[in-house]
Amino acid sequence: MEKDRNGYKKEGRHLQGEGEFHEQDQNLLHMEKAKSEDENKGRNTWARKTEYILSMLGYCVGLGSIWRFPYLCIRNGGGAFLIPYFVCLILCGLPLYFMEVALGQFMSKGVYQVWNICPLFKGIGIGQIIVNIITGWYYVLLIAWVLIYMVHSFRSPLPWTVCGQEWNSLLCVPQGARVIYDANSTASPATSQSANATGKIVGQHLVVNGTADVKGLRSSSEEFWLNNILEISPGLEELNGLPWHSALALFVSYVLVLLCVIRGVKSAGKVVYVTATFPYILLTILIVRGATLPGALDGFLFYVTPDWSKLVQVQTWLEASFQVFYSLGPVWGGLVTMSSYNKFHNNCMRDAVILTFVCEGTSFFAGFAIFTVLGHMAYNLNVPVENFAASGPGLAFVVYPEAVSYLPVPQLWALLFFLMLFTVALDTQFVAFEVVMTSLQDHMPSVVKRWEIIMKIVYSCLQFLLALPLACRGGIYLFQLVDWYIAAFSTAAIGLLQTVAVAWIYGAERFMDDIQLMMGRRPPYLFNILWRYITPVLLLVLLVASLLTYESPTFKEYHYTSGAVAFGWFIAIVWFIPVPVMAVIQIMMSSGDINTRLKTVCSPTSEWQPSPQDLKERYHTEKVAPPSS
Repeated sequence: MEKDRNGYKKEGRHLQGEGEFHEQDQNLLHMEKAKSEDENKGRNTWARKTEYILSMLGYCVGLGSIWRFPYLCIRNGGGAFLIPYFVCLILCGLPLYFMEVALGQFMSKGVYQVWNICPLFKGIGIGQIIVNIITGWYYVLLIAWVLIYMVHSFRSPLPWTVCGQEWNSLLCVPQGARVIYDANSTASPATSQSANATGKIVGQHLVVNGTADVKGLRSSSEEFWLNNILEISPGLEELNGLPWHSALALFVSYVLVLLCVIRGVKSAGKVVYVTATFPYILLTILIVRGATLPGALDGFLFYVTPDWSKLVQVQTWLEASFQVFYSLGPVWGGLVTMSSYNKFHNNCMRDAVILTFVCEGTSFFAGFAIFTVLGHMAYNLNVPVENFAASGPGLAFVVYPEAVSYLPVPQLWALLFFLMLFTVALDTQFVAFEVVMTSLQDHMPSVVKRWEIIMKIVYSCLQFLLALPLACRGGIYLFQLVDWYIAAFSTAAIGLLQTVAVAWIYGAERFMDDIQLMMGRRPPYLFNILWRYITPVLLLVLLVASLLTYESPTFKEYHYTSGAVAFGWFIAIVWFIPVPVMAVIQIMMSSGDINTRLKTVCSPTSEWQPSPQDLKERYHTEKVAPPSS
């Protein structure tokens, strides 16, 4: 029996004659094309392919690429870290990325509905909704901090470049002053009462007594961040009230996010033209300027020079694998959601390959901007580059602000830089918002269509109220705790179950048939091997190893209490809990003996079908698996 290009049987009437067959076949293709153009009627789609590409790029190139990637390079031997990172990217990140965009595009549904492919694992979709609610709750604080910095960027001199202000300590080192230890100097942090307090300014040098205890020396940019922006408290147990500037910035952040997503992908798709491209312009400028600073070469060499001894350490490979989840975004639900607004016949495999390497190349590219400045800061403080082993907001709000202050007209560049951070954080916030709203829309379309704007406003208000503790003086400790645990173990577990469900229970061959239905050709057989064997094995090893090497979080010198650690573990597992719960519910809702029930919940439902209406009608009744190519 002959088949058409989508793998369907050609009906007998098409074989009545060659001319008649050709005419009817052409009519069929024209009808399919016309229907495909309206395949998502009643549901928003990307107005242009460019909007989808930029949205995915903005989502993947988040602040994790800016602050976490450089820290991991410092911690894991500089250039040596790049080797396990790209190995994990190819063997784990790319297969998961392609799998998720194909799932979303095939059904044009969000993270819950796509699990009609295997109802036993519908809990994965609920877990992904939960993790995006958590992400939207704590991640928006980054936008608030950026807005505060943007306001301070109009001041001259830039307040994070000088000492002697009300938030500075006696151990403050002003920007541009290089610490020189002189045993003959009488100036020391214990005796000097000058505005710069750590010692005696001589030209561009800060001369301190070589015998003085200067372990607590901190740059003016770090003190501005800790003492003025955060007004940091001694620990999580002391929230110490809510600074008015933090509360106001948090409120403005939610308003801006809401305005950008108020019309779904139609509004967000326009914003990404700016938010996804602007960071590349600023990063390039920062790299060029950073390369001209004293000490920049030391930072550059540390970045690209490998410490081969790190490659035999399990921790290096673990952190490389987890960074793929942070910077590429698989298993969080965003890839499924954003690709669900694609046209059905979009070449999702080409997009997945290109975006994977562009996104991760951006992390590598951004590292040059960080390490040239780190080299300069190490030069000024007269310490090795590896001493700057700080992760999290500290890199984004300490190192980068110092970098832009070296540019001509620093106020302008500071404003542009924080505008870049704003756009990067905003892109991630878009997706976290859309994962939740898209899932609600797919589950109850008529209700959401009628009350969409009201629901988004209510959701934003609830998120704002819940986020107020994060903006308190002790909120940074809560932020770091959530950020530490949010991807600790569940990412590997969810990814493992996802590959098992799609590649083993549903079947890798069947899934490749579905992809062929979209693209007109089957993916390379390499993906079959990756989905079935290599990726799940790596995820299992990652999960077990991460549990065996677990360490409690710390923030600077602060150690979290057992109660805080217990809350962190709750954050780590809360989005995995729906997986076994929903599996039990699905089995109980099925009928027959246990074997029949298991077979039912492991088989795709009638809802698992392509999004175009004409293909829906034929998918389950007429589809014959096309031959392997």
